[in-house]
Amino acid sequence: MDITIVIRQLFILFTLVSIGVILRRTKILDQNSNATLTQLLLKVVMPAAILTGIADSIGVRERSYLLYVLGMSVFAYIVLMLLAVGTAWLLRPKSSEDQGALASICMFPNIIYIGIPLTISLWGPEYLFYPALFNLIANLFAFSIGLKILAGSKAKISPKLIFNTLMNVSLFAIALFLIGIPLPAIVNAPLFHLRDMMTPMGMILLGSILGGMELKKVFSGWRVYAAVAVKLLVAPVLMFLILSQLISDPVMLGIFVLLSSSPAAIRTVLLAIQYGGNAEMVSQGAFLSTALSIVTIPLIILLLGL
Repeated sequence: MDITIVIRQLFILFTLVSIGVILRRTKILDQNSNATLTQLLLKVVMPAAILTGIADSIGVRERSYLLYVLGMSVFAYIVLMLLAVGTAWLLRPKSSEDQGALASICMFPNIIYIGIPLTISLWGPEYLFYPALFNLIANLFAFSIGLKILAGSKAKISPKLIFNTLMNVSLFAIALFLIGIPLPAIVNAPLFHLRDMMTPMGMILLGSILGGMELKKVFSGWRVYAAVAVKLLVAPVLMFLILSQLISDPVMLGIFVLLSSSPAAIRTVLLAIQYGGNAEMVSQGAFLSTALSIVTIPLIILLLGL
């Protein structure tokens, strides 16, 4: 992949993030508007992107291939989980809440706001098939074992959490794929328009969320820096070394490595706030990893020859 294309696309995405930061700092966007945009993104725009990403592959990819991608996604998340838990243990944090926060920073990439827009920008929307399935597995991990890692005994796991809108739409799209029923053109057309909103809306919302964080709390604590380094550098290199032995498709391999190199998930911040994890440390990791990823993602692509 031409590294200049990668840098150009990242510049476009982070310009949109910067617009979101400015809108938040100038109070055009606030916490209430963020909540509204989040609901719109997670319950309308993102489901449309996932549905078209999987449904567009009907008749193009074999049914067994879907199971293969799901299996590789599960395996990838097991690797990420082991790396995250091991890193958090080695960093010897002061409390179990800190350990859960550090592990969550390492484990969960920002698929929705960074991974999917980057996939669209670098490979095209026809390859949303891969991050859509990867995100399905991410949901399963995030709202089950991931929640326990983050918040310990405070976390209450329920089927309602796991089977959210994104999960249900993903399962519906998978059912369509397995049955072999394509979406009618009259349904696809508005879904494509909604999917096209994914990148600008996601990036501006991410900027607004980051813009609301207190900067004086962002740059303290060496353990967070170490966790962010593992997230942005060690995780994608490890994924490449392992998955390159199992995946022959260079596009699939590239997308999986790209997703693992994405910064820490904003969703983890929201879960930490809701379930009593160390939200401040997770927010710090999300901010730092997002800011640094504009340098580390092109570096990873260049070094690994994706």
